[in-house]
Amino acid sequence: MSTPRTNSGGFSDLFHDDGTDPLDDKPSPTPKKRSKRVRVAGDSRFIGCPFSYFKLAVSIMHSAHELAVALYIYRLRMVHRSKTVTLSNERLGAELEINRSAKYSALRKLSDAKAIRVRRRSGQATVITFTDRKHVR
Repeated sequence: MSTPRTNSGGFSDLFHDDGTDPLDDKPSPTPKKRSKRVRVAGDSRFIGCPFSYFKLAVSIMHSAHELAVALYIYRLRMVHRSKTVTLSNERLGAELEINRSAKYSALRKLSDAKAIRVRRRSGQATVITFTDRKHVR
């Protein structure tokens, strides 16, 4: 077995001592300054639903429960990957503790704004179909 080759100075030349310990914690970098300008994006923003749908829902809903219904049915649409979803009173009550009058009020307002079509079936869950129109009021 041969001995490892070193420079003429031996092992002392393998390491350069700059007076720092490589295992010490490094100082955290200074945070970058944020721009003071306010950016306003177009209608391509997405906040759980298209921004245009959100603006429409906020403008026509009168209560937080109605707005919650509007956002919830859009969530169902995304989860099921379908323009048509069903929503029962029991499901809405169990998951969000929202009563059926808030549900029907929200659905009526969205239907009047032509954002959805609603089909009620006696004794069964309401069928909701999104129209996919630009929701600009």
